[in-house]
Amino acid sequence: MSEKVACAHCGQGWVRCYERKDTGRKFFLCPECESVWESADDLRADTDLYLSEYLLTGDPAKDWEIIAPCA
Repeated sequence: MSEKVACAHCGQGWVRCYERKDTGRKFFLCPECESVWESADDLRADTDLYLSEYLLTGDPAKDWEIIAPCA
């Protein structure tokens, strides 16, 4: 994704590509509100999925430790 897409959920941040460090699985995230979109989702549509629900680590404090921006 080369163009900037504003977050349809919060309107405060930009949707960016991230990946899990443990699996390499890519997804899209608004760092402002932690809304998540799967790769096949329409990034311009609202979502009800949040980072803690997507990662299912059981410890939301560690969620940012296991993800990184896509290269």
